[in-house]
Amino acid sequence: MSNTKLKIIFAIIIVSAVAGVSWPFFANLNFNAVPRAANQWHMGKGSQYNPEMVYSVTFNNTKFTADMKFLPLQGQNQQLLVQIKPANGDKVITQTVQIGLVYDFPDVSPDAKPYFDMLDQSVFSMRDYATEDKYLAKGAEWGDVYIGANHEKLTITDVGKMSFGFGSANAYLLSYREGVNQNQVWMVDNLPLPVKAIEYDFNGTLLYNYELVSVNAPSTPGLTS
Repeated sequence: MSNTKLKIIFAIIIVSAVAGVSWPFFANLNFNAVPRAANQWHMGKGSQYNPEMVYSVTFNNTKFTADMKFLPLQGQNQQLLVQIKPANGDKVITQTVQIGLVYDFPDVSPDAKPYFDMLDQSVFSMRDYATEDKYLAKGAEWGDVYIGANHEKLTITDVGKMSFGFGSANAYLLSYREGVNQNQVWMVDNLPLPVKAIEYDFNGTLLYNYELVSVNAPSTPGLTS
C-alpha cells in the first residue's frame, strides 16, 4: 500500500513538472491564428497583369489625378507610366519610372517631383509594411505602428464585397487608431497598389486620402467591378 501511494505521488509530481514546462508553450499559442490557406498580398502583386489604375488624390490642400499604368515586363524589369493631372488646371505631367522593390522613385523630372513626393507618402506608403507577403484575413496583423508613446497594431479589421470609385470588389480593410480617428487602407487581391486610404495625424487633421476611381485590368484574376 505504501508503495502504491509513493507511485501515485511520484506520478503527480511528474505530471505537474511536465505541465509546468509545457504551459508557457501552450499559453503562447494563438488558437485564433490566421488560416494558412488565406491569400497573401504584397506591394506589386498582380503588376504582371499590366493594370492601369487611375487615382483621385488629396494631399493636404493639393488635389490631383494620377493615372498609373504598369507596363509589360522587359526581362526581370518593369516600368510604371504615370500621368499627373493637377486639379487646378496646371499642365499634365508624364513620367516613366523603373519599379523597384520599395517603390521609391527619386529620379524624376523637377515638374513631377512634388507629385511623386506626395504619392510616396500616400499611395506608395504601404511599402513600409508589405514588401513581403501579408495574410489577407480578418484579424491578420501586418506590423506595428508607433505614434509617440502609443503602440498600435496594423490589423485587417474587415473583409468582404465593398464599393469604391471604380466599382465593387472583394476587399480587405487594414486599420489602426491614431488619436480619436481610425486610419484605414483598403486592398484588393491581385491589384498591385492599395485601392483607397484615409490618413489622419494624432490631432485629427486629415493628411491625405486617395481612391482608385478607374481600373483597366482585364487579365487580372478574381477582379470584379
